[in-house]
Amino acid sequence: MSVSDQQRQQLRRISTQLSEILDSSQTLGGSDGELAEIEAALSTLNSKMTALRDRKLLEFYNPDFAGDFRNILPCSPISGYFNPIAPDLRIWQEQDRVYAEGCFGKIHEGPPDCVHGGIISAVYDQVLAFAALANKLPSLTASLTVKYRKPTPLLKPVRFTTWLEKRKDRHIIIHGECHSGDMLLSSAEGLFIMYKKNSTGN
Repeated sequence: MSVSDQQRQQLRRISTQLSEILDSSQTLGGSDGELAEIEAALSTLNSKMTALRDRKLLEFYNPDFAGDFRNILPCSPISGYFNPIAPDLRIWQEQDRVYAEGCFGKIHEGPPDCVHGGIISAVYDQVLAFAALANKLPSLTASLTVKYRKPTPLLKPVRFTTWLEKRKDRHIIIHGECHSGDMLLSSAEGLFIMYKKNSTGN
């Protein structure tokens, strides 16, 4: 089933609304009546969405991402514009490096006012893989090591930088770092294995 430009825009706006709803839910307060009203509205919305699910319009992979790495996997929980739990990150390439910059919301909280370490690890996994792709080395993660040096703050800009460290045959080592300003928050090393070519050479 193909998706029109209008449907794509509508789905992205829906995802943005859901993301804001999820973020608000983490600090939600109100009277019994106010909460009951929200619950009823969400129940109605959930019924409408349930009736339309399993008719997925969006592609799994988009090779024509036009330099915006968030378009590659539209529904990725880490980088997809159409997944409401994905962090609000801008992801782009400069020369042979891939960068991700933005803020994490309350739905990504681990320790108070800090990003959950598992979220940081997942972002590294995705952005390191994008660095391999940027170097024309599409591959899958074999192992990932993350060193946490400082807590990653919520609601404050951070930047991930990733680059190809070395390659041997199909084995690729990608490194990455995350900074808040000049402060190093964490670093990562990933081992990636390139896809095998099939019998036709593709």
